[in-house]
Amino acid sequence: MSNEPVLVLDIDGVVSLAQPGSATPWYATLEEDWGLSHDRELAPEFFLKPVFMEVLRGRLDLYVALHEYFEGKGLADRLEEFVAYWFERDAVIDRELLADADAWRRRTGGKVFAASNQEHHRAAHLRDRAGLGGHFDEIIYSAALGVCKPERVFFTTAQARMGVTAAQSILFVDDNTANVDGARICGWRAMLYRGRSSFSQALASWG
Repeated sequence: MSNEPVLVLDIDGVVSLAQPGSATPWYATLEEDWGLSHDRELAPEFFLKPVFMEVLRGRLDLYVALHEYFEGKGLADRLEEFVAYWFERDAVIDRELLADADAWRRRTGGKVFAASNQEHHRAAHLRDRAGLGGHFDEIIYSAALGVCKPERVFFTTAQARMGVTAAQSILFVDDNTANVDGARICGWRAMLYRGRSSFSQALASWG
């Protein structure tokens, strides 16, 4: 177990930028390309339903869940095409932020992890195809742990997986207030992500 400084980054909204609320979310042209509205259909009928939480917790495979949903839309035969479309557009990576994290690791000798609510397939895509694997000691994600942020057991299990004994040696960066609060309850140092400038300032004094 280690007490060296540890940097832990959320992915969606911190490392990956094509999220709801951004100028160009991944589904910006979804209706034009697929005849499927994100706000009126996909989000309320799938992403915000309990079935997707089961996917994020690793209890149900994404393709199984999406196949059932897409059957009702007459799109089941285009399932793999849709997932590829989603994953590619939802991996707009902030390479400058990752460069800052890489520089911090070189300067301090600390470790860098990702901690994210992800299902297995997208986690693999982000790690291998989007190149995140080269920037993190490990991408720790909900489907692998069986639990999602901001639940307490996510943070306690992640800390054990990282091999960290002192919770205060962790700096956690997330764009979701509930996740930041959850990390703090577990003793982690945590900051709400408000952009790269404040992130860079925090790194300058960490470790």
